[in-house]
Amino acid sequence: MAEQIRLVVWDLDETFWRGTLTEGGIVWRDECREIVGELSRRGIMNSICSKNDFETVKALLVERGAWDDFIFPSIDWSPKGPRIRQLIETIQLRPQSVMLIDDNHMNLEEAKFFAPGIQVATDTFISSILGDPLFAGKDDRGLTRLKQYKVMERRKADEERERDTAGGDNRGFLMASEIRVRIENDVEAHIDRAIELINRTNQLNFIKRRLPEDLELARERLRAELSDFATQAGLIHVSDKYGDYGFCGYFQVSTRREVAQLRQFCFSCRILDMGVEAWVYQRLGKPALEVQGEVLSDPLTHPPVDWISVGTEASRTADRPSAPSLGSVAARGGCVLWPLVHYFRLTSEQVIGEFNTVRDGKVIMLDRSLCLRNAILGVTPEQIEAIAPLGYVAEDFQTEYFDYSGDKPIWILSNWADLTRRVYRHKRTGIAVPCHPPRTKTAKAQLEDLQDYLSAEFTLDVVREDEFKETLALIFSKVPRHGLMFLLQITEAERRPDGEQVSRPHRREFNRWCAEAAAPFSNVRLVPVADFVHSDAEILNQNNTHFDRRVYHRLYLHILEAARADLQGVAQEAS
Repeated sequence: MAEQIRLVVWDLDETFWRGTLTEGGIVWRDECREIVGELSRRGIMNSICSKNDFETVKALLVERGAWDDFIFPSIDWSPKGPRIRQLIETIQLRPQSVMLIDDNHMNLEEAKFFAPGIQVATDTFISSILGDPLFAGKDDRGLTRLKQYKVMERRKADEERERDTAGGDNRGFLMASEIRVRIENDVEAHIDRAIELINRTNQLNFIKRRLPEDLELARERLRAELSDFATQAGLIHVSDKYGDYGFCGYFQVSTRREVAQLRQFCFSCRILDMGVEAWVYQRLGKPALEVQGEVLSDPLTHPPVDWISVGTEASRTADRPSAPSLGSVAARGGCVLWPLVHYFRLTSEQVIGEFNTVRDGKVIMLDRSLCLRNAILGVTPEQIEAIAPLGYVAEDFQTEYFDYSGDKPIWILSNWADLTRRVYRHKRTGIAVPCHPPRTKTAKAQLEDLQDYLSAEFTLDVVREDEFKETLALIFSKVPRHGLMFLLQITEAERRPDGEQVSRPHRREFNRWCAEAAAPFSNVRLVPVADFVHSDAEILNQNNTHFDRRVYHRLYLHILEAARADLQGVAQEAS
């Protein structure tokens, strides 16, 4: 079955017009100009491959107001086959989605030889084009696609000149192009574009996990995937000094057990060789990526991309985006912070994330503030030996959390696991740590051995209010005066099985303790997560600790804007 046409390549003499330009005269065909205009409004592009004098043809088409209707016109006296192949490669389309219209059968056969799969037709087909199903296209009365290709055309011309000047190296051109990338996190608002990128891209589609061809089914499946707690996604908007390329890419990443894996990673070939896909991959923290099929670039091994700047939410209308204003972002805690780290990686230069982990079935709760206290004060080898049967290793008490760079660092802390105040205190060394039952199926004898060890070597204890506040004060004191700490406060309600939200006094007391511990520190900000939940539908679990993606994005924007607004004042106060 023939593919839908995305590009028509026109011959000129005896095709687009009657007669031969170099032989004394032509007859202009208004219907051809009208067809080209209608194809453009359907999102189908038009180009030229003609044996003629470039300047003569350009002058004629400019006079007729038709020159800008075509992209990448190829007009010279060389054979058409190699030129058509190069044209298709430049525009990065499949030959199967391109049609050459030419009155010369030899040219048609030459095109099929150099671009296998290309569709061809003689000039007699012209009158049938607009009614042919292969030319149905997609409504683009604003000529968005044509404008984007004209931007790409200007950029390619400058790139070739720069490459010739630099002896084949285009890095200087990339640095001068002022490439800007903005991540649009509201995928649902542009879901059809995300589906189009997933299903229609090939050469820069690294996973090729397609959605159903039926648009409604595709929307349903993608929305279901986006509603998963562990999923983050974004559309990639690209612009540079030449113009706006629109949404040129899409990613979808899933984080399970602190391991991130890309589920979708696809880009339009209009941004090929700009380094966008490598930049996004690096910004995402290089999540696991299993490349499927042949692709035209390798983000896995691409060197660092330093010629692309970050476009922000505000840059949708601004001429230039504001650069990241945070020196570093450090986050520590439970799974509520995974999405925040994801967003900050896309806009900040240095991001550190420390989360819970599972080792041999035993949960290592790094979101207990006691664990961070132990890391700050230090743990002796004797203490490590004592708690090793509980699953701990020395690395659990080595933190990068307070390693920061730049003059505007922020810290984010989620200590919701502290709601469970129970700890085990080693009788001989005095170290206190949390210990949770293994999550995996553990042999009964192994579990009994662990329980026997806890009974013999540890005292079950409960963290008192004064101990808890003292621990938080120690953590807050590590934040320098020119930085900011954001402490996430847990929602004070839980959902009952019948769906009703019920206030929990112990959560309210917990938030009060945190607020009282933070009160002496002017650079600690409390963030009530409940303020960013707009409906019960955005709460994904009974404990009110897992939320829809939009909740995390609101949290991220709040912290980002609060940090930018507050850090200048904090720095002035510190000086």
